[in-house]
Amino acid sequence: MPRKTPLSILCAFLCLVPAAWGKSTNLVVSTDLDCRLSIDGKAKGILKTGTPRRVSLAVGEHRVEAVDVASGAHWENTVRADGADPQTLTIPLRAAVTKEELKKGYWTDPETGLTWAAADDGSAIIYTRADYYCRNLTLGGFKDWSLPSIDELKKLFGGPATAGGFHTTTPIKLSGWEWSSTPGTEPGEQWALDFGDGGRSSVVIGDSGLNRALCVRRAK
Repeated sequence: MPRKTPLSILCAFLCLVPAAWGKSTNLVVSTDLDCRLSIDGKAKGILKTGTPRRVSLAVGEHRVEAVDVASGAHWENTVRADGADPQTLTIPLRAAVTKEELKKGYWTDPETGLTWAAADDGSAIIYTRADYYCRNLTLGGFKDWSLPSIDELKKLFGGPATAGGFHTTTPIKLSGWEWSSTPGTEPGEQWALDFGDGGRSSVVIGDSGLNRALCVRRAK
């Protein structure tokens, strides 16, 4: 067997180098909220919803960061470009915004634009006190809270039941029926919503029972 020369050894080494060495790939980035995008610490400008951005990256790990334009909520993650072309990434920025809002005690519904307290008052309350509770609530730096209408409450109903047996499509913590600002069928009554089955009842304002105060604020 002939003796290998330094050149033949080099050729054999190069044959063992992974095919991805020095290779780049296209990462297609999209988001569910307009954000400021940066990759590996380099600003990539504003990424808008519905307008994916194609970025050329070397194969390997990259740090992707996004900051919500409206709220400043931050998301970041390490993404591995594996050579697939194109490779896609959807930034779940709305979830990051929700997480930051809940820390402050409220949640903004992206469908209606209404801002809700992250939880109701947590105990039985008559209507007049529920109304007073919301009107005097200071939460998240806001002081313009009020009871919602019955139709606004109805839009929160749905989805699988929580551990408490309440159905809501939101991250709001519920503990009972919720009073509304909508007058009931008779004088001295107000509509309340049962998040157990989605039914509404016209309830005497002096009845506390299972009723709670869930506060809302509307965009100015």
